[in-house]
Amino acid sequence: MAKQKGGKKNRAEEVERETLEKVAPIVAQYGYELWDVIFEKEGALWYLKVLFDKPDGGIDDEECEQITGPLNEAIDTLSCLELIDVAEVGSPGLDRQLRKPEHFERMMGQPIRAAVRTDNGVTNYHSGELCGYDAEQGTVTLMIDGKEQSFALSRCKRINLDL
Repeated sequence: MAKQKGGKKNRAEEVERETLEKVAPIVAQYGYELWDVIFEKEGALWYLKVLFDKPDGGIDDEECEQITGPLNEAIDTLSCLELIDVAEVGSPGLDRQLRKPEHFERMMGQPIRAAVRTDNGVTNYHSGELCGYDAEQGTVTLMIDGKEQSFALSRCKRINLDL
């Protein structure tokens, strides 16, 4: 495989954006909502994940099978296809990852778990109710033991629903 300028990591946003443009109409056509498109490295492989759900929640195996073919056909037309080692299609799950402003806005008041990196590189885990999100300030706020605690998104390795 030819090495891409800037490498796969630097092209992640481009891969996600192009994939989103291709798959969003298909997901909508089936009556689902697109939760996220994620291009990330797991171990030695680069995964492209297309995550969708029903507006009223829950995708079963049969529904996932119905849409997988059309989504795979769309993924096969990506100009960045050579960067993808594994493509996955499925539900974001009950512990879905929150990455976008609309995720945080939609999950306000829900239990959240945040993996937050400290200055010395240690990861601490915080669980609480999502009570604030400020895209301009780049912060997320959790209610933990009756007190609001804010975290810089740049320090959050991962933020998920904590069900």
